[in-house]
Parts: sequence; C-alpha cells; structure tokens
Amino acid sequence: MGVKDEDVASMSQTEPNHLLVIAFDSPLKSREAFLAFQRLQNEQGILLHDAVFLDKDEAGRSNVTETIDVKPAEGAARSGLWGALLGTLIAGPVGTVVGGAVSAGLGALSAKLIDIGIPDGTIKELEGALSPGVSALALLVSHVKDEALERELARFAGARLIQSSLTPDTVQRLRTALGAGSPA
Repeated sequence: MGVKDEDVASMSQTEPNHLLVIAFDSPLKSREAFLAFQRLQNEQGILLHDAVFLDKDEAGRSNVTETIDVKPAEGAARSGLWGALLGTLIAGPVGTVVGGAVSAGLGALSAKLIDIGIPDGTIKELEGALSPGVSALALLVSHVKDEALERELARFAGARLIQSSLTPDTVQRLRTALGAGSPA
C-alpha cells in the first residue's frame, strides 16, 4: 500500500524536519539506501522532503547530486521556454525574444536565490568533511516512525550515521541498528 497524494497533503507541515546523514563505502550502497527510504515512505514510515548524494572519490574529488534544488541553467531553460511561448501569444515574434530572455533571466535568478530542501551551506560543510572514498546520503525527513526506520537501517550494517537531528535515544538506536553501537 503506497502513499497517496491526499495522504501526503493531509500530513501536517508543523512536524519539524530532521536531517539524517549516512555514510557508505560506495556510491552504489548510498543509492540502494535511497531506494529503501523511498519504499519506507510508500509504507508511511517516513516522509522524504529532500535527498542529496555526496560522493568523494579516492583522489578527493567531490560530486554532489541534489534531488530537489533546481540549478540556475535548468531554471533558465524551463522559464525561458514558457516566457517565449507566452511572449509569442501576446506580442508575436518580438514577444518570443523578449518574453524568452526576460523569463530565462528570472528563472535563473530564482533558482540561484531560492534554496528548498537541505540548505546549500549544510551540503558544503558535509562535502568538506567527507573522507576520500566515501559516499554519503543526506536526507531531510519528517513523520519518522522510529521502529520502521531502525528496521530499515539494519539492512545496511557497516554504514555510519554521521549526523542526525533526531532525539539522542533514536540516534543511538539507529547507530546500533547499523552496527556502530556507540556514537562516532
């Protein structure tokens, strides 16, 4: 049984969002964990708001993949297309050029200024702290059912919970589920 749109809409936005950052020894494992969290969301054990993959190769080069934030180029392309279409409908060929250019600029600017999900500053800090050869999955979640989360994380023995804003008791239970009994 999956989460329906009306179920998600009915979930109160008043519950605070929590940050979970879990480190893995390979990018493949972090992607597998993300799929597990998506399944957990379908089972109503958690509500995912954002996910960011942080991968650092052995040479120390980082790659960050965000699942929600729009990049300025994407924002410009999307809004530029709509602006050109509306400009054409309103003012013909001249409107195409003007509408496309103006809306592309606004789309790029808004993508640069509006940060939804995990703050970019937090991602930069995590990226800098990540050791070479490690892949991390940062999740912004709410409506967490502790037992369901603990059960799901037990599948990823050897991974490390490196940051969390959940209660200390829950954090300890999650670390134990991952096989790291004591805080890192």
